[in-house]
Amino acid sequence: MAWGKGDVQEEIDRALRRSLRAAVAGDWPTAETWLERIVEADSKDLDAYQALARLYRQQGSIGRAIRMHQNLILRAEVPRKAKDEALLELAHDFDEGGFRDRAISAYEEVLAGKPRNREALERLAVLLHESKDAARALAVIKKLRRHDKTGADALEVEVLLDQAKSLEETGDHDGARSAIKKCLKRDPEQGEAWAMLGELEAERGKTAKALDAWKKAAACNAEGASAIYHKIDASFAAKGKSDGFIGYLRDVLKDDPKNHAACVALARALSSKGETREGIEELSRALQESPTAAVLHAELGAQLLAAHLDGEALRAYAAFVEAFSKEGGVQAVPQVPSKDSAS
Repeated sequence: MAWGKGDVQEEIDRALRRSLRAAVAGDWPTAETWLERIVEADSKDLDAYQALARLYRQQGSIGRAIRMHQNLILRAEVPRKAKDEALLELAHDFDEGGFRDRAISAYEEVLAGKPRNREALERLAVLLHESKDAARALAVIKKLRRHDKTGADALEVEVLLDQAKSLEETGDHDGARSAIKKCLKRDPEQGEAWAMLGELEAERGKTAKALDAWKKAAACNAEGASAIYHKIDASFAAKGKSDGFIGYLRDVLKDDPKNHAACVALARALSSKGETREGIEELSRALQESPTAAVLHAELGAQLLAAHLDGEALRAYAAFVEAFSKEGGVQAVPQVPSKDSAS
């Protein structure tokens, strides 16, 4: 598009205003067109140049953004500060385009000149983590913590947890346990880490330590505890304290009466010992506190059916259907045993 015969600067100012209005309106193609006109008229207008390159990246034209930022870095007349900004933007281009290795190199180059650049530290740590380079990621996170402790702590927990999983897969259980302990030191409420530590301790025959870890895992994630309760039960049995599991569940419910997973586990544990009626009573009490808890209705129906109390079971399942419709669905609904399998 050719410029008019008027003053070039006046035309540039007009184009800048029009690009700004288009950007505010979310009309990116029009904003791009006016920015291109400004750059064509004056390639030394670094603000417009950078804005256009960013717009290219935002619109998915990664290659064009990369070329523009590389051009800025190579131009002799461009000030050092502008080149540094262009280098960071180039790293973002590579990052956004999925060129992980090139992005890592670019962020490292940024940090070589600006070692405290928080933005570069954060993205570099994430990319190194995605590359499975835990050691380098953790080193960068240590530097990031000076600027963003909360974000660095959360990222470190994620890196250490993944590192532990990788080490366990390769058979390095000692290394995995060390990584998990560092993870838990940073975040003692990390339920997944406690669950994994329980597995590692159980594999080396440390039943008491495994039991303690699984208890903490269940405490950190009450909703997901049902997947851990059978391990806790087995650990009590291995210690010759089969009744300990029931006592443990009663303590959990004493502290958290609305822990539905614990209530279901208690009812099943009591039923397995021939104390079905006691289990039914526990479920009934829990339903008085949480009358719309579909998972409790479902388990109560299963327990009643197993006890050959068909009439009561039907009423329980009717209540279950009502609760199910109110909650819009439930997670992990217990299987209903058939009368044949229950007998």
